[in-house]
Amino acid sequence: MPANDIYMKRACEIAFTMMGKTSPNPAVGAVIVKNNNIIGEGGTGKYGGDHAEVTAIKNARKRGNDIEGASIYVSLEPCSHHGKTPPCTDAIIKSGIKKVFTPLLDPNPLVSGNGIRQLADAGIEIKIMHKHFSSASDLVRGFKKYILRNRPFIINKCAMTLDGRIAATSGDSKWISNTFTRLFVHKLRAKVDAVIIGKNTFMKDNPMLNVRFDEFDDDTKKFFSVNTPKISGRENFFLEKLLKDDIPDYREPLRVMIGIPEIIPAGSNFFRDNNYIIIAGENEYRDAVNMNPELKSFYEGLNIAVKRFNSNDESIGFVMETLKDRGVMTALLEGGGTVNGSFFNAGEIDQFIYVIAPKVLGSGISPINGERTEKISDSLILRDISTVMIDNNMLINGYKEEYNFEMM
Repeated sequence: MPANDIYMKRACEIAFTMMGKTSPNPAVGAVIVKNNNIIGEGGTGKYGGDHAEVTAIKNARKRGNDIEGASIYVSLEPCSHHGKTPPCTDAIIKSGIKKVFTPLLDPNPLVSGNGIRQLADAGIEIKIMHKHFSSASDLVRGFKKYILRNRPFIINKCAMTLDGRIAATSGDSKWISNTFTRLFVHKLRAKVDAVIIGKNTFMKDNPMLNVRFDEFDDDTKKFFSVNTPKISGRENFFLEKLLKDDIPDYREPLRVMIGIPEIIPAGSNFFRDNNYIIIAGENEYRDAVNMNPELKSFYEGLNIAVKRFNSNDESIGFVMETLKDRGVMTALLEGGGTVNGSFFNAGEIDQFIYVIAPKVLGSGISPINGERTEKISDSLILRDISTVMIDNNMLINGYKEEYNFEMM
């Protein structure tokens, strides 16, 4: 692999390590190179902290390296505007860096193309690495929706039987998928800001909705490094890193419940700490309290967002608005068919990660209980498809939209 490709791949790898910890900023990686040696590197910090370019510059100086005349490889166009921090373009210009390599324009309208122009106007050479566009774009899909549409990016994760059931008619679903794909899901949780369920899942499963790598034995954890699954279809960098990499450092996702449960079982895992929110309709909340007056005082002490709405689109719109206001950029939808159907009907599922197990139930619960459709031609056709066999389970990944090429 040519040296330039190695450096940009490393920048993308750093960006991946930061995913789930930078929202609502994008996860970006930067590598500074001089005389064919990496002299500094860094990733975007938590919101309000240094961006990747500044972190890399500080890292190079901390190592005692002279940055004058160096090159920097950045997985996303350097920002050129004042936000929580000064523009990264200013830091690059002042540092003495003479070349900037990037594969992707920042989708933020305040930046898109302006960062490159400012650097070029300052006499810095710009190299566009089109070859790495696909890898870099896989890491910022969530940010793109968040910044352009003011909504979180929603990933719908399901495990299903070969005949398309996520649970038996009784609601039992443990376990459809194998232990290796379940480990994959915990890796995925480590890279999102929130996990969403409906009230029925809460009452039926008493879920933890956290990252629990300690539940998997060493043989399971070694599976992905010893038997690295091969991705077919589109080479998805985000998917590849989830499969291959250990994730030692992560932030627990926000737990989100849609709807008001009529019963709150004692010791519910959902309420074990303050990292949760319930989002519900005003009428549903009022009816639940009227039916169970003893719950009123309990609900008054909860993190709960309530609003009146008259349609499914308004309901999901309120969910998206509430999560966006809390800085949630990417959320994992782990609900049942009803909740999944509500998001699907509202057009708010952006990525589908479905695991298909070699099991046939013959009846049971479907992954999406959406509105009635009459024609196959009305189907949502997914884009940028990737598939991978994880032992005897097949994982299929697809997006509602392609990430179109955007570069000057």
